[in-house]
Amino acid sequence: MRGSAGGACTESDGRGGAANRTAGPVKVVYPVCIVADHYPALSFQARQFLRTQPHDRLAAPLVTDVFALDAMTEMLESPLRLLSYLDLRARFGDKLITTHELTLLSFHLKRNLWLNDDYDLVALEDDIAADLDVAMLARREGLPGARTPDGILTRIANTAIGRIIAEIEARPDASTIDLGLLLLQLSEETADAVNRGIRQIAAKARGDGRNHDITIGLGESSAGLTIHCNPGDLLSAQRALRTHCEGRKYSQKANRWFGLVLRPDGTLWFGLKLEFPCTQDARMDALMRRWPAATARPVNAIGTKNARKIGRNATCPCGSGKKYKKCCMKR
Repeated sequence: MRGSAGGACTESDGRGGAANRTAGPVKVVYPVCIVADHYPALSFQARQFLRTQPHDRLAAPLVTDVFALDAMTEMLESPLRLLSYLDLRARFGDKLITTHELTLLSFHLKRNLWLNDDYDLVALEDDIAADLDVAMLARREGLPGARTPDGILTRIANTAIGRIIAEIEARPDASTIDLGLLLLQLSEETADAVNRGIRQIAAKARGDGRNHDITIGLGESSAGLTIHCNPGDLLSAQRALRTHCEGRKYSQKANRWFGLVLRPDGTLWFGLKLEFPCTQDARMDALMRRWPAATARPVNAIGTKNARKIGRNATCPCGSGKKYKKCCMKR
């Protein structure tokens, strides 16, 4: 189950205020149906014969065997990573044809189980799961081989985003779950771009002792992320992050916007989530007329590889307000 935001991070109440909560109503339920027998054709037959009806709070069920569930919990070592897999599996399961759940799990570990609208149907061969078989033997039997298949989720482990995900996993705040899911679903290209941005703003903050920001607008999911590096005190950092996130959310007409504050050493300080429908507001319109133009970079890259190119004379996406050619183009 996924609950609504709460805990240490603040969430907009839809009226411009903020509410701190420790619990919330259930947003989505992910049914998992388990059989005890090893049944290789189970995934295929469940797709063929099980008929489901869409529901806002009830995801498509996962039908699998206990052996596949064992591999899932072994490879997806935190509740956040398991929840991310269940979420993607429910969203894209109708587009995938495979004979066994382990094939899908292996594909997820290597590529991230995200399919964009370019694909109507994808068939996965069972040999994709060979690396997963080796990893399970290495873990359970001590045989030589990589204990985790190489892929996007392992390659981001020691990056800035990987460390942020690890901190989210270690915190009991329900408010960070949606952000963790969003970060786990980024394409490798987008993750690399965000990692570069984090390194840049952290270096600037250490060098000049001032605040610096980067913003990523994720158009395909009607969401965005502002990362704010602040060497100051908690109250000023909270105000600065909220101002940035409210402005970016409104300018991008997004329904969800996440914010993170990092310390100059790159560690996670706190976060914020705004989630409410975007509607026209006279106060925000007046603010946007004074707002630096086009500082958020829309990225079509949750699971895709097509990011918009930035013109030399366009405003730099790092949020500095300078032209791209005079800021981050040569970095």
